Amino acid sequence: MNSAASRFPFLHRVVRPALPASGAMLLAATTLTGCGLFGQSWDVKLEVTGTGQAEVGYSFSGETGQTKAANESLPWTISQNVGFGFNGLAVRHAPPGTACRVYVDGELRESQDKPDAEGTLSCSVNLQEE
Repeated sequence: MNSAASRFPFLHRVVRPALPASGAMLLAATTLTGCGLFGQSWDVKLEVTGTGQAEVGYSFSGETGQTKAANESLPWTISQNVGFGFNGLAVRHAPPGTACRVYVDGELRESQDKPDAEGTLSCSVNLQEE
């Protein structure tokens, strides 16, 4: 009896092509570039000024989602060294007189100082390779 497996022994094997080393290196370099490890990086500071408390949401370049913190005491600040991409700050339930600011390498790049009727304001900076 001559089965298909005996005539075609390769049919029972699963061939999994390996990712070429150059492709793996390219993938790693692309991923790390967004973090500033290869290429330009910036020191970004997100800041909320004022008194009282507010809900703060923020994200830095390379992060996949927004971090939220409820009932944060103001003033509030956080800093991180980042690669290219979007950095954002959103404030909700902000009392009058609250402001948000984004600094890049110590320079003020974005500011908003007038919360809307619901006490919402936001600031963002999109950093690009130069």
